[in-house]
Amino acid sequence: MTDWTGPYGGLPPFDAATPAAIEDATLAALAEKRAEVAAIVDNPAPATFNNCVAALEDAGRALRRVAALTAALFSTRNLGGMAEVDRRLAPLHEKLEDEIAHHPQLFARIDAVCRDTTLTAEQARLAEVIRARFVRRGALLSPDTRSAIATLNGRISEIQSQAHANLGADAAARFVLIESEAELVGLPEAALAAARKLAIEKGHPGKFAIANARPAVWAVLQLCHNRDVRRQVRDMWMTRSATDGPNDNRRLLAELVTLRGEKARLLGYESYAHYAIDGKMAGSPDIVRAQLMEVFRPVRRDSVARINMLQALADTDGLDDKVRAWDWLYYLDKHRKAQFGLDSEAMKAYLSIDNVLAMIFSTAQRLHGVTFTALPEAPRVHPDVQVYEVARGDDVIGVLWMDLLTREGKMRGSWQAEIQAAEDFTGRRLCFSNVCSNIDKPADGPILMGWEYANVLFHEFGHAMHMLMSRARYPSLGSMGVEWDLVELPSQLNERWLYDRDLLRQYARHWQTGEAIPDAMVDAIEAGFRFDGVFSVRLEYLMPTLVDLNMHLAARGDPVDPLAIERQVYEELAAPDAIDPIFFLPQQYHSFTEAYAGALYSYLWADVMVADVIEAFENAPGKLYDAQVAAKWRDAILCVGTSVGGAQAFRNFRGRDPDPGALLRRFSLA
Repeated sequence: MTDWTGPYGGLPPFDAATPAAIEDATLAALAEKRAEVAAIVDNPAPATFNNCVAALEDAGRALRRVAALTAALFSTRNLGGMAEVDRRLAPLHEKLEDEIAHHPQLFARIDAVCRDTTLTAEQARLAEVIRARFVRRGALLSPDTRSAIATLNGRISEIQSQAHANLGADAAARFVLIESEAELVGLPEAALAAARKLAIEKGHPGKFAIANARPAVWAVLQLCHNRDVRRQVRDMWMTRSATDGPNDNRRLLAELVTLRGEKARLLGYESYAHYAIDGKMAGSPDIVRAQLMEVFRPVRRDSVARINMLQALADTDGLDDKVRAWDWLYYLDKHRKAQFGLDSEAMKAYLSIDNVLAMIFSTAQRLHGVTFTALPEAPRVHPDVQVYEVARGDDVIGVLWMDLLTREGKMRGSWQAEIQAAEDFTGRRLCFSNVCSNIDKPADGPILMGWEYANVLFHEFGHAMHMLMSRARYPSLGSMGVEWDLVELPSQLNERWLYDRDLLRQYARHWQTGEAIPDAMVDAIEAGFRFDGVFSVRLEYLMPTLVDLNMHLAARGDPVDPLAIERQVYEELAAPDAIDPIFFLPQQYHSFTEAYAGALYSYLWADVMVADVIEAFENAPGKLYDAQVAAKWRDAILCVGTSVGGAQAFRNFRGRDPDPGALLRRFSLA
């Protein structure tokens, strides 16, 4: 409940926070914000920007501090009852936000401020954003309808929290037990050592246990010669939270989508997809579907050609069957090795965690003049986390936590979270940003990663830069407020610099010899990238995205059967058996979240803009590090947050709307 202490205006007490203290502080902070808002409503003076909109923006600081710690602990140190605390607290946050948005006197005061013609452009934008937020929660509806929406929001929040906890619990509980090393031929020693260690922990010494986690699963699917082992591991991975038991998400998903449809109906929308996409750059489900199908058709043709190519490779390999989903990554890896000489295991020797971080930081410095200074004494959730001061010249702009290693109690996957938004309307506050991933830490030796994980770190760091560079005066106008189909633009664009040959030659050095990555390996990486493309131009992503869209289009207030919709979409798309989707609905984390539900398309939408932005860099005199283009990108997109709408921000950078053809040109899909 108190201001954080220490340098940089106070740092979050990760090392001291406990679930019990979090719960007590949240209850007190909720009451404090409720009182602060009541004081705004009860103010007898006429509504002004300062006594209404700015005061509302300033309210709830203690709650934001505690909520940031709650989110960090739930996702990175989920031990000692943190999941249960989160499930109890999540509906209380929703309840308070509904109380605030549904208060007629408060909305009337905000409405009055929005009509004030003397506001600055940024003040007017903040008032408009807050008013739109209230309307989106039902401020213009009748009291009975608002009450019904508040009830729905509380239950939706409970389901989302439970579903996320189920995914973590299911992943931690399940594994595939393998009797002998002979069944795991093809796996590197690091993967075998991890499987031996897990088997001992699970009570099976002398055997091998494959964890239900992406690094372990991907190693088996790509490299294990034993087809039956690949099938078992893939079945475990793709049935997360989709089997009978306490961690089953199937019933929760059906209830969640049905409730979302009821909420959309009460708010006056045709479906939840219409509600989710309203206010985003895309504008409507029809536009989203058209974009998805425009890319889907050439990608499907390309995928069928790949399947035929891999089938020929499998036939030569002696496979007496069609290539199936559990064969897909295995034969793709074989093709890359045979066609391009791309050896994913050999590449890891050049991608130590220190090398990859050096590449990430070097790129940020060359593009934006940003420097990073280690803060070994800063609080953190675990000793493995690295903390940095982030500065541009003499101006400190934030603090960055890099939480990159797998450990017990940490959510699987990779993500980036804003712990504290940059702002300066009541005194300068720095951005605190937390980049998370799950890279396995060996018992000894260096921490090495595959190319995919290096790409993921560049991606998540792009999100961090978007937040750290924000110069919006008010938190609600920061980078977390941008239209959600713009939010992936900085992250997906940042991936491009990982493929810079000069950067690789300088920093990708063998962990033992110090030798630079060979030119032949860089050639193979480039050839592999042209072959693979980005994931938004692959069926593995496009098919689940169309499922997400159709599922939320069906959410219109009546009961919804998401799994039936999923089966129907795959049948209508004539989905090839060999293609392995990124996920099925019960483990589709994004569809359970409020931000991505009905908007999973945003990765493709962003990649259209990414391809266009890349052309701007590559056509400039300085290519990827052109100072003029970098400055324009920084000023038009990274720094403005949502002080400017997404469409206008892109026009300010490019001088026009995005060119959809840029993505097709980038991957020869036109």
